[in-house]
Amino acid sequence: MGKKQNRIILLDADVISHFIVTNEILHLKTILTPHELVILDTVYHEATKLPKRKIIVDNWIGGSKISVLPFPANGDIRKEYFSIKKANPLIGEGERACMAVAKYDKNIIASSNFRDIIPYCKANSIDFLGTLDILILALEKGIFDEQRCNHFIINARNINHARFPLYVNNIGDYIPGNLNFMK
Repeated sequence: MGKKQNRIILLDADVISHFIVTNEILHLKTILTPHELVILDTVYHEATKLPKRKIIVDNWIGGSKISVLPFPANGDIRKEYFSIKKANPLIGEGERACMAVAKYDKNIIASSNFRDIIPYCKANSIDFLGTLDILILALEKGIFDEQRCNHFIINARNINHARFPLYVNNIGDYIPGNLNFMK
C-alpha cells in the first residue's frame, strides 16, 4: 500500500495558545510533519490579540515557514461559514472559518474545542485533531516523552485553562480516536 498524501492542517487559535503557554510552540511543526500547517487570517487575528503573543506567533510563523492565508473568497465556503454561525452563534470565528474551509478543501482541523467542532466534523467527514492528539503523535514519534507530555497537560490547564477531559491527568489516561489519517 502506498504512502498517504500529505495534507493541510488548519490550526485553530486554542492549539496555538496551548503550545505557546507551555513553551513548546517551536515543536508543533515537527510533530505534525509531513503535513503542511496553515493558519487562516481569522485565526491569526484571534491568536495574536495580545501583543506578547503576536511577537511569539510572528517569530514562529517566520521561522517555521507556516502560511497565513486569507479566508477564501469562494462563495460556497463563505455561505457555509455563515450557515455555521447561524446554526450556532457561540462557535468562534476561527473555528467557523476552519470548519467551512475544511469541508470544501478536505483539510484536517487542529482544534481543542471539540464540543463545537466534533458534531460538524463527523457530519461532514472532516478529520480533526485536538491538543492531546498532537501530544500522542509527539510521544509516538519520540519528540516528547511521557514526562514532557504530562508537564504540558498541567501547564496548559494551569496557565491557559485548557479544557481537557477531566479524566485526563496525564497522557497515559488519554485514549485518542483513530489517527491513521496522520500516518
